[in-house]
Amino acid sequence: MIRACLFFLAGFYAPQLISFDSGSDLMPVAFVASLAAIFVPACRPVAWMIAGGALFIAAASDVVDSRLAPELAGDSIVVEVVIEDFPQRSHKSVAFVARPTGDERIPARIRVSWFEPPVDVRLGDRWRLELRLRRPRGVANPGGFDIEAWLFRESIGAVGYVVNSHRNHLLESGPVAILDSLRQGFVNRVGTTIEDPGQAAVLAAIVVGARHLLTDEQWDRYARTGTSHLMAISGLHIGLAASGGYIFACLVLGTLRFAGNQHAVAVTIALTLAVLYALISGLAIPARRAVVMLGLVAVAMLRRRRPLPVRVVALTSVAIAVFAPLATMAPGFLLSFGAVVVLLWIARRRSPYSHATKFSTGRVLNAIRSLAALQLLLLCGLLPLTALLFGRVAFAAAPVNLLAVPLFSFVTVPFALLGFALDGPVRNFGDALIDVAALGIGVLELIIASVA
Repeated sequence: MIRACLFFLAGFYAPQLISFDSGSDLMPVAFVASLAAIFVPACRPVAWMIAGGALFIAAASDVVDSRLAPELAGDSIVVEVVIEDFPQRSHKSVAFVARPTGDERIPARIRVSWFEPPVDVRLGDRWRLELRLRRPRGVANPGGFDIEAWLFRESIGAVGYVVNSHRNHLLESGPVAILDSLRQGFVNRVGTTIEDPGQAAVLAAIVVGARHLLTDEQWDRYARTGTSHLMAISGLHIGLAASGGYIFACLVLGTLRFAGNQHAVAVTIALTLAVLYALISGLAIPARRAVVMLGLVAVAMLRRRRPLPVRVVALTSVAIAVFAPLATMAPGFLLSFGAVVVLLWIARRRSPYSHATKFSTGRVLNAIRSLAALQLLLLCGLLPLTALLFGRVAFAAAPVNLLAVPLFSFVTVPFALLGFALDGPVRNFGDALIDVAALGIGVLELIIASVA
């Protein structure tokens, strides 16, 4: 099965490395032929690869076909849109991804910039705007950001700007969806609770996935010290939420003397919390990966089976690729699964604890040595990918993460999530927990500044 998954994923990456005709009529034929060839043992590897390539090309064709019609490029178009994500502000302009409503001429997702908007543009706002759009295009320098590839994998069919005119009207303010309301509410909350804008930006990023407040200077510091992964909601954050939910459920069920299967109920609650956290965070690729893996492990535990870690990783990668083929283009896909594979490889060859049966100084020192070795091996294991994807290697990542990961795991993330959950009548207590999380971020910033 693992071999089939590898060939299937290879099919997704093959079209990304070669030129292909996305509109070829041979694609459906190749997909059907590959499904038929799967039943022939000798042809299965090639069949799985063709199937993966056909799925990717089909998804790519949908994006290309949904782009703005050439005859509409450059024209002024009045359209109603809903802001889909947190707008990014830069000096006097703001850029945002929007979803048009009621106009079939406009692609389902567009990215628009607005110079000096009259009011603050927020997530969930509904606007009537006069737009000038064009088909997505961009330039890319070696080692630089490829804007056109990013627009493509985000399924954005048009880019443009807002024409400042009397036709622009705010029709509805604020998010309507519950998840968007929770995300925007927490961003506003940390903005008023935390005095340091940098700490507030990090809290918004690690709790609700709102990374629009992080400055370029912050991103540069995190990249140079190998701590950018802490800003993306990934397995670390999802795992902490699930672990906390499991422990809390066990304590409550034990206190109430629950007569049923406490373990099964606690596992279900933990998985539910992980899913909710991933949804609130915006379901980025690392969060999807963590939730799917947790789901597979939870199902195995409820069935009293012992899951094979490599098989869980393989099935998760295939599931994400099938339901979101363009996600395989994102650096987060390779890095997220690459980190898990390296961790599993390390776990098979190292014992993180000493053979002592009780707490001792030697056991603590051995755990610290194991953690240091883990960070060093992660740096070496992911070095080819980071060099290939970003053109740089953060050699300071091992020593910085040796301090940053425990700090985030035991202070910042738990207190931030508890503070987010404690709202309403107990908001003051929740704000106090958020202050503790911000204090942890302040310590992290001192570490990063010293090393950078």
